[in-house]
Amino acid sequence: MKKIQIIRYKLPAYWASYIFNGDASGLEDGEQEEIDSFIERESSPFPIHFVGCGEPYFSRINEANNLGGDVCDFTARVLS
Repeated sequence: MKKIQIIRYKLPAYWASYIFNGDASGLEDGEQEEIDSFIERESSPFPIHFVGCGEPYFSRINEANNLGGDVCDFTARVLS
């Protein structure tokens, strides 16, 4: 029987367009690869599926690259 786990990540707010819509047009060089790498790393051993994000707010760090800026709390499901 498979289990669904909910995980929350504090990630850069501008990632939302790419994560949810596949729109990389607002990303700078290397940022798409950074997002893809983060998702791939977090998807091991079970794939994650982002299902939502909250309102943007400022934080001194985030869970992807430890840089400050506007972040959102992204919600993801993991089917294990």
